[in-house]
Amino acid sequence: MNANELERVKQDIATIKQAAGLELPFGWETVWIHMIGLPVAGLWCLLYWWIFHRPSVVMILAAAILLQVVDRCVRLKYKRSGRRPAIKGRAYKVAVYGAAVLGVVIAQFMVLAMIKGIDTYALASGMITMAGLVAALAAFQRKESLSVLGLAIPATLVGISIAVWPTADAIVRNACIAMFVAGPATAFIQMHQLRQHGRTNDPD
Repeated sequence: MNANELERVKQDIATIKQAAGLELPFGWETVWIHMIGLPVAGLWCLLYWWIFHRPSVVMILAAAILLQVVDRCVRLKYKRSGRRPAIKGRAYKVAVYGAAVLGVVIAQFMVLAMIKGIDTYALASGMITMAGLVAALAAFQRKESLSVLGLAIPATLVGISIAVWPTADAIVRNACIAMFVAGPATAFIQMHQLRQHGRTNDPD
């Protein structure tokens, strides 16, 4: 059996284990991406707002680029070490691309609201709060998805805060605080789950 066939067998076993709930859909690589990526993006947005005092497409795009840079750097490190099961990489990509699609949909709704003269603050508050609550409920459906709470709860609180403090300054500040909290919170939950599953020596 050559190296490629052995790798395919390993991936098949990992897929079967994940489907049976015996394999977590993330590893230490994903932990470090959450631990570093979201706080770095939040810090960038906070600094941009502090300097320019206005939201901008540049601010959002740069934050997204920073997340991608952290993602690529961490994944490259684990890929070189040969300790990166592909099944976990695919699971993370699905989550990332799903979040990106959701962000585009929310942005389209916001643009439509502005065109129609709808209160965009109320709309954003409702959409973000509902998205956070749905994600929180989904996290309890499977033990392996519990770490989603680390993102869902801060998102829900940000949605509620928009209704309470409907100003651009408050929204940016609260969103940045949520990123500082959400990344490490998700990472710590995943660390606990990995240790419980005895995964300390099997990174993402």
